[in-house]
Amino acid sequence: MKFWRRRPAPAPAQPRANPTRIAVLEHDLLGIPPEPGTAAALVVAMRMTGTCLEHDPADVTGFGDARSSGVCVRCGVRMVLDEDGEWIAARA
Repeated sequence: MKFWRRRPAPAPAQPRANPTRIAVLEHDLLGIPPEPGTAAALVVAMRMTGTCLEHDPADVTGFGDARSSGVCVRCGVRMVLDEDGEWIAARA
């Protein structure tokens, strides 16, 4: 009786560097802006504007806050109320 040999399990794929993730981390940690026109630049721009096209703010102003603040319930971006009474995305 002949026993069939099992094929050895394939080796796991070697981890590779993700240049988009590296560029976004450089921006977040070191403040280095990504090159324009790259996927990293798009990720950073979408983070700054939020991921939704039309914000739906919810007021989260605390007692004693100098300025009205809110959060978009769709994308979670922080927002502030400007002098005209319009909600705008807050800059960090």
